[in-house]
Amino acid sequence: MTIAATLSLTLTACASEPEEAVSPAQAETEPSPEVHRALRFQAQTTDGEQFDGETLAEATAVLWFWTPDCGECSGLASVVAATDQAYENIDFHGVAGRAELEEIQAFEAQNGLEDMTTLIDEYGTIWGGFEVISPPSFVFLRSDGTHTTVSGAMTVSELDETIAQELE
Repeated sequence: MTIAATLSLTLTACASEPEEAVSPAQAETEPSPEVHRALRFQAQTTDGEQFDGETLAEATAVLWFWTPDCGECSGLASVVAATDQAYENIDFHGVAGRAELEEIQAFEAQNGLEDMTTLIDEYGTIWGGFEVISPPSFVFLRSDGTHTTVSGAMTVSELDETIAQELE
């Protein structure tokens, strides 16, 4: 095949129309009757229990994504723990990644997170499902199946404001 024929085939394939285009705003805010694909996961908790992500499908929850070697995460742990205690109607879960179980448990113990359920995301499946790239990040899950992902650290007041804006 000549270079011209190859180029012609490549340009033809690239010029095809997508089946259906959805704007990012629509994808983020439209509730779905099905469980959101990001919630289709199984994970072990640091307590050795199995956690089914689909149990969050109709929950109001905050997922906090962290790693034990993240200095910002260590500083943020007390903020997340205090906020978890302040909101009885919202489930808080840590999602730890990029570390071994022992490192994750040590981080929990050092930062007073033993009362919070922490999911071990060994392969980055949960992180990828919510398009989390780096720690710290938060996902605010609404009971209608929609969510918002926010990257970066927050103060107590910023976390409270975001919860009020996104979940209440």
